[in-house]
Amino acid sequence: MKKNVVRSVKQISLILLLLFVGYSCSDDDPIIDYEETQWNIENFTVNASDWSWNPTQSRWEAVKQLKFIDEFIYENGAVIGYIFFSENGKEVQYQLPHTVNIVISGEETTETLTETLDYYFDFISSRVTFLIKPSDSIEDTEAKQTYNFRIAMIW
Repeated sequence: MKKNVVRSVKQISLILLLLFVGYSCSDDDPIIDYEETQWNIENFTVNASDWSWNPTQSRWEAVKQLKFIDEFIYENGAVIGYIFFSENGKEVQYQLPHTVNIVISGEETTETLTETLDYYFDFISSRVTFLIKPSDSIEDTEAKQTYNFRIAMIW
């Protein structure tokens, strides 16, 4: 009886070993529909004259055409926006949304406002809309400045 159990264990071990070796030496990639990572980077300059006020949303908007975006990137990839600033003589980039604090000093009071720079995109029209959203929702024409943006698409 003990001899039969040992024989059965050896046979099962041999079968498992053969299965393991057979699958580990296979050339088949276990990931179905594997594609190499791709990316597309597009830079945009939005001039001060490009901004238009949207009274419904209380924000400045500038629309630019994307050269390449499709439904696959929208559904399965990542679209990341950046803005460039010059700080201490060096160019730095921040991921959007980015909030800028503005301090307004009067004779008797000091007020702090914020402007949030952001974006959204539409793959159907292949457009990206850059936004300046003031915290006080007031149409301040001084907010319209020239900004450099970058849209990075990864899929």
